[in-house]
Amino acid sequence: MIWKTSSKMVSKLTFKNDKRKKRKREHGSNVDTSSERKKIASSANVSGPEVDQEGEVDQEGEGWVTAEIPEDLNGPCMLILNDPPTVCVSSDAAGKMFPAKITALDPQSVKQVFVLGRIVQSEGFTLKSYLGKYVSVSKYGTCEATAEAIGPDERVDIQRSQDNKGWTIKSSWKKYLLLSDEDIRWDSEEVGVKETVMIRVQAKYRNRPKETADNEKRMIHRRELEEMVGTTLSPEDVKQLKAAFKNGRINEAIIETKEKLRSDHRC
Repeated sequence: MIWKTSSKMVSKLTFKNDKRKKRKREHGSNVDTSSERKKIASSANVSGPEVDQEGEVDQEGEGWVTAEIPEDLNGPCMLILNDPPTVCVSSDAAGKMFPAKITALDPQSVKQVFVLGRIVQSEGFTLKSYLGKYVSVSKYGTCEATAEAIGPDERVDIQRSQDNKGWTIKSSWKKYLLLSDEDIRWDSEEVGVKETVMIRVQAKYRNRPKETADNEKRMIHRRELEEMVGTTLSPEDVKQLKAAFKNGRINEAIIETKEKLRSDHRC
């Protein structure tokens, strides 16, 4: 059985300190011949943040951000251990997957980038390496990025962790990804620190609802929140509600806050 995936078309991956290429080049101008860049352009086919002439990142709708809701899970991504030491999932030219130590939350190598795809008419996902090969997980928990097509071994389910501090990635064999600084395995039966990962994605490929996207572009003030709740709020309540507003779940958060305040008042 072969499944199809659905994802947005993505363009060339660029790195944080790259310079924006000019459309017209004068004769004799310098050309970036980095082998890493050539691999990205020809194989990865994913893009990163734009930079201005001074090398500053353009953050409006661009760049790498932390996935917070399911709609964020689309396109180029990094899978990062949510616990020190900071490592991410990487793959080499042979498809071998290994943990790589990182010093930043943006990719420093094309090997650290995977492309998330959604399986059509399913809640499942696929992960594709920079060489265009699908990540495949065996029933024994071994994994490699060598598959040419999508089958049961190439499907993963991604869920928000119960503590809301990251994501869990479960194989079709009902086992969780376990990431450490020594190994990558897909054989864990319980969720813990090493089974919880941060997923970094590119902002422009997120499929956020329009309301959520609009909310990200403006700030909400304490007075507005207090009017919505109907009472004075503590700094912690304000912080939580502002985060909910940014993530597009302000209505749910307002209800939860009202219930919490009623409960505290009874006590």
